[in-house]
Amino acid sequence: MEEQGIHYRTGGKITHVGAEALVDGKDIEYIVIEKVEFKDVEEIGGRKESGVWVATFAPNPYTKLPMVLNATNKKRLAKLAKTEYINLIKNFPVRLTKEECKDIQDGGTTWGLRISKLPATLPKTTATHKQVLTEDRLPEAKNFLKTKSMEELEKFYTIPEDLKAKLIPSEADGKQGN
Repeated sequence: MEEQGIHYRTGGKITHVGAEALVDGKDIEYIVIEKVEFKDVEEIGGRKESGVWVATFAPNPYTKLPMVLNATNKKRLAKLAKTEYINLIKNFPVRLTKEECKDIQDGGTTWGLRISKLPATLPKTTATHKQVLTEDRLPEAKNFLKTKSMEELEKFYTIPEDLKAKLIPSEADGKQGN
């Protein structure tokens, strides 16, 4: 049996997610940012940092840790979400990738966790093994439908009629009050 490698950042007192969250270095094609907050002071890797933006992820199989958003990630998130006000971004799906970047420790290079320029894509499943869409996945499905069709969503999920009704906006939802 081949020995499994362990990323050097795994273990210890890691406070925020990094490129080690990418299984075998491959993109996480779909992960939901639950919220983004500005922190006056945040402890990052044992140091107190001031004035940082932190993204918290919805429950997922990759990480329970939040992600510090550097300038590159803030710009990409704002562009993908089509808003300059990243604190208003809630339950927004993104794709995570890694990119080579400058290592501030020694001036060399390292791998940094990045929000991809590419939009998030729901995991592909075969038609015979589609998952059933559940109530807890509705926010993700609604975000998916902002840029894709119901037919595209149905390639990934079997959607019960009661949940389909919640995904399709009614005429009353679109009317403004007088």
